[in-house]
Amino acid sequence: MRYLILLLAVYLLNNPASNAQLLIRNAQVLDVENKKILGGYDVMVQDGKITSITKGKKMNPVAGTMEIDGTNQWLMPGLADAHVHFFQSGGLYTRPDAIDLRKYRPYADEIKWSHEHFEELLRMYLSAGITSVTDVGATINLLQQRDSFANKPYAPLIQMTGPLITTWLPPQFKNLGKDAPFVEIKNEQEARKAVQDQLPYHPDFIKIWYLVTDPNVEAGARKNIAMVKAVIDEAHANGKRVAVHAMEKITAQLAVEAGADYLVHNTDDGVIDESFIRLLKDHKTVLCPTLIVGKNYEKVLTHQYHFSTFELNRAHPFTVSTILDYPWPDTSLAKQVTGFFKTPLMQSRQKTSDSISVVNLKKLSYAGVTIATGTDAGNIGTQHMTSYFDELQAMSAAGLSNWQVIQASTYNPALAMGQEKSWGSIGVNKTANMILLAANPLDSLENLKKINLVINKGQVMRPDTFLHASPVMLVQKQLNAYNARNLEAFLEPYADEVEIGKVGGITEKMNKDKLKSDYSFINTVKYLYCRILNRITEGNTVIDQEEVWLSPKPENLIHAAAIYLIRNGKIARVLFSE
Repeated sequence: MRYLILLLAVYLLNNPASNAQLLIRNAQVLDVENKKILGGYDVMVQDGKITSITKGKKMNPVAGTMEIDGTNQWLMPGLADAHVHFFQSGGLYTRPDAIDLRKYRPYADEIKWSHEHFEELLRMYLSAGITSVTDVGATINLLQQRDSFANKPYAPLIQMTGPLITTWLPPQFKNLGKDAPFVEIKNEQEARKAVQDQLPYHPDFIKIWYLVTDPNVEAGARKNIAMVKAVIDEAHANGKRVAVHAMEKITAQLAVEAGADYLVHNTDDGVIDESFIRLLKDHKTVLCPTLIVGKNYEKVLTHQYHFSTFELNRAHPFTVSTILDYPWPDTSLAKQVTGFFKTPLMQSRQKTSDSISVVNLKKLSYAGVTIATGTDAGNIGTQHMTSYFDELQAMSAAGLSNWQVIQASTYNPALAMGQEKSWGSIGVNKTANMILLAANPLDSLENLKKINLVINKGQVMRPDTFLHASPVMLVQKQLNAYNARNLEAFLEPYADEVEIGKVGGITEKMNKDKLKSDYSFINTVKYLYCRILNRITEGNTVIDQEEVWLSPKPENLIHAAAIYLIRNGKIARVLFSE
């Protein structure tokens, strides 16, 4: 029966009907607003909206209604990442103000990549049950591209600001026109104009980058607060909510007093007190803690980031590859950056900052401040989609209950946007963005990955129907796993039976067990690394010119070429040069 339902789901994806109805019967429905499970409930959807949530009531759906048996399955609102950046890829080259590698990869190429792969990233999010993403700092060109995804069944709901309004502009981001992620202001008049300039492009809200460069943090914060307030007042006057990047207690306090609706980072320069908690509660300010992003910078730039099997299989392979390539392309610069992060002072600061963030999050959450889950995805090392689950685990490790994490990951992001009446929970007249899980997420947050179906804007889809890896992506995925020395992830892109041999020679057919045995060295050779010197892609064929390192000494290099043939979405044949 389940197979018939899934086939019907695929049919509806390709043949959407304006009056399509959906009935999910006898599911365990997560009421995230009240933190309880509604056992054995039926949920009806009409034209992308939830029309009823009932139990024990005889339902008489009209002809053509798709019915799903939800018995022993958990139905919950779709997940939401309340802090992402699509102008950033998550790769090594995405923030030249952190490590400037523009002479190896021009920043214009990064901008181009973001636009060309926007759809792929959206599909990745939805495949993981993330039905809403909030871009807290984009560009004018991304705002315009956003509109093209508004009614696409494979795209989550997208909330997006324009460029971040800031009192300090990193020089690496100057003169970028409509691709600029920052706009600098020097006075209150410029602050109001910065808001007005974004309005024609219909941002969902406004973002302020409230930075303090003055050694006297409080003096610096107070120096700029008039401009921050001018932005907030102008945004509110035009019906726009305001998110503020404020990581110090004083900047967060002043921003909330000035009317900020949403703080997009936790404070990390001191443990908060009761007056700060009361301030956020009185103003109904939502806070997004972003626990993992700072640590990810440190791990990447000190060459200590270790990708999990889940990341290697599901993150975008090309951004992953740039992290794995480090300390290339500039080993000299990498040595300087690594040395900086590994100084006792920086190590102590990072450890203290992490500890304070964790303590503050627990205090805020248990005091009743609204917490929204967000990753700051796109920053170096914080991958789109896959890092979301690391953030959930970090929130759990900070002491939040599974209910608190789930509420922060569904309903609270809608509150941050002032859209809680439209989405974020399973309620009548709300958008039907839901996921049907095979296991109870309250037992383990890992069960959030066990998705049977994604319901997006009322349309039902299997999670594996969103992603269509190109031949070159498949080849890059197995190469990433090879370089990460992860045999399980290495095997995933290969067909169940693959031909391997030499050019002009005899090939051997291998099943996955044989392939696993022959490549078991991947998990054990300490310095194993394959660097691509040149790549040619033609249709379903990818040819890589490789440089293989087996030790740190260049005299042990092996040079070869590998020819990959892809069939039916898997690597089916590999030929190596002599």
